Amino acid sequence: MEGIYSFLAFYERKTAEVYEKILPSIKNSTARLLISILAIDSRKHSEVFRHLSGEKVPDKAPEANIGVIAGEAITILKDAEGMIGNKPSLEILEGLVRYEKLMNEEYLVEIYSKAVDLRQKNDAIKKVLNSIAEDEARHRDFLELAVNLERGTPSPERG
Repeated sequence: MEGIYSFLAFYERKTAEVYEKILPSIKNSTARLLISILAIDSRKHSEVFRHLSGEKVPDKAPEANIGVIAGEAITILKDAEGMIGNKPSLEILEGLVRYEKLMNEEYLVEIYSKAVDLRQKNDAIKKVLNSIAEDEARHRDFLELAVNLERGTPSPERG
């Protein structure tokens, strides 16, 4: 399991870096705030996973037995990082929405269920992992809202 934690620590840090790099190009101040929150949460998650792995956050992507969905999400994140400064921020944000959706699906269905199963006797770790899973679901919503704000379109009402 530590391999997955190391993998998650790396990609949470990488996600934070991408959000931080795109911030200066976001025109809408509320959208910038939302993206800032995503970066802060991702850094926080990276630190949690670093702690759980028992190692420092790796400098390069570690090998891990991840699902196809997470692999596709990682490709989107790498592409988004490469587009910063070369493509409109709105286009990059739209890609990041797909990234968050894919990673959220992978987190909630596979990675967290494995982690919680392995840590059944540790209620504190279970609560931390559940909190991160809740953050990830919120991230997609925040990112979709940021895209709408950047477009200048109102967000749909949520029930």
